Amino acid sequence: MSHQPSATVAPPGLPHETSRGLLQNLALAGASGASAGLLLLLFVIAGRVLGDVEFGKFSFALALGTIFETLMDFGLQQVTVREVARDRSRATSVLHHALGIKLLWSTGGLAALILTATLLRSEWDVRWTCYLIGGALVARSFMFTIRSVFQGLERFGWDAVVVLGDRGLLLVCGVTALVGGYGVLGLATAFVIARGLALAVGAWITEAQLGGVGVTYDSVAWRELQRSAWPFGIFLVVLNLYAYVDSVMLGVMRGDVETGIYGAAYRVYEGVGYVPGVIASVLTPRLSSLYVVDRRAHVRLVFWGLLGSVAVALLVTLVGFVFAEPAMRLLFGDRFVASAQPLRVLCVGFVFVFAVWTLHATAISANNSRLLIRAALVGLIVNVAVNVVTIPRLGATGAAAATVVGELVSLIVLAWGLLRR
Repeated sequence: MSHQPSATVAPPGLPHETSRGLLQNLALAGASGASAGLLLLLFVIAGRVLGDVEFGKFSFALALGTIFETLMDFGLQQVTVREVARDRSRATSVLHHALGIKLLWSTGGLAALILTATLLRSEWDVRWTCYLIGGALVARSFMFTIRSVFQGLERFGWDAVVVLGDRGLLLVCGVTALVGGYGVLGLATAFVIARGLALAVGAWITEAQLGGVGVTYDSVAWRELQRSAWPFGIFLVVLNLYAYVDSVMLGVMRGDVETGIYGAAYRVYEGVGYVPGVIASVLTPRLSSLYVVDRRAHVRLVFWGLLGSVAVALLVTLVGFVFAEPAMRLLFGDRFVASAQPLRVLCVGFVFVFAVWTLHATAISANNSRLLIRAALVGLIVNVAVNVVTIPRLGATGAAAATVVGELVSLIVLAWGLLRR
C-alpha cells in the first residue's frame, strides 16, 4: 500500500482547506467513536459477571429498546444536522423546535415499547429490564438532538465531550451495579441514571454554546420540520428493525442462551461499526452543504469517502476474521467462545457496512430519502426471511448470516439508485 499524503498536502481533487477541515472533524468525531470502547468494556464486564443467560436477557431488552428508539426521534436527528449545516443562524431555533416535537414522539415510543415487551416476554425480570432500558433511551434520544446541532455546526469537539461524558457515566454506573451484585435489573437501572446525568451535562453545554435548551412552539415550523423528517423516520425505523430484529427473533425462537452468545458477538461487531458511523457523521454536514453550492465537489467527496471507507473495511474484516476466537475468549471468557463463529460471519459484512454508511450520508445530503427507505426496507425483508430459515437450524450463526446478506442487498439497492441519479 502506498504511503498516505502528509497533513500539509490535500488529496488530489479536494481543496486544501476542505481536506484540512475534514481531517480535523474526522479526528474529533473519531474521539467520539473511540468512546464506543467504553461501551464494549461495559458489555464485556456484564457478560463475565452475568453469564450467558442473564446477559441474553439484557441483550434482548437492549435490542428491543433500540428498535423503538427510532420512534422517539423519527428522523429529527438527521434533518436537524442537514438544516443547521445549510443555515447555521437557525441552529438554536431548530433545536428548540426539534425538542418540542420529540416530547410527543418519545412518549409514544416508550408506550409502544412497554406494550410490545409485555406481549413478547412473560418473565417479569425481562419485562422490567425492557421498561428501564426504554427510559434510558428516551434520555439518549434527547441527547442525540443536542448532538445533531453540534454536528450541523461542525463543532465536533463539543459533540465529543457529550459522547465521552455519556459513555463514561454508563461505564462507571454500570460497573458499580454489576460489582454490587444487582444483576440485570441493576444494570438496566444504571443505564437510566447514567443517561439522565449525561443529558443534564449536554443541556449545560448547550446553555453555554447556543443559549440553552428549550421548547418553542410554532405550528408552521413544526409541520415543516416534521414533514422533512418523516421520510428519515420511516427509514430509521426500518433500519433499526433490520439491525436488531435478529436478537429479538433469537430470544423468542431459541431462548436466552443463544441470544447471549449472539449478543456478545454483535456487541463487538457493533463497536467496530462505529467507525463508518464516524466517517458518515463528518461527511453528512459537508456533503449537505456542497450539494447546494458545488455539485462537482460533492461528487468528489463522495468518491473519496467511499474509497477510504472500503480500504479501512478490508483491513478490519481480515483482522476480525483471523482473531475472532481469541478475541471472544479474551473479552468474554470461555463461556462465550461459541460467539467466535457468528463474529467471523459478521466480519464478512464489514465491507458492505462501511460502504453503506457512506452511501447513507450521500443520499441524505442529496435529499434522496425515498432511496434510503427502499434500500432499508428491502434489506429488512431479506434479513427477516433469511432469519426465519437459518435461526432454527444454525442459531446465532444463522442470525449473523442473515445480517450479512441483508447488508449486501441494501448496498446493491443504494449503489444502483445513486448511480442512476
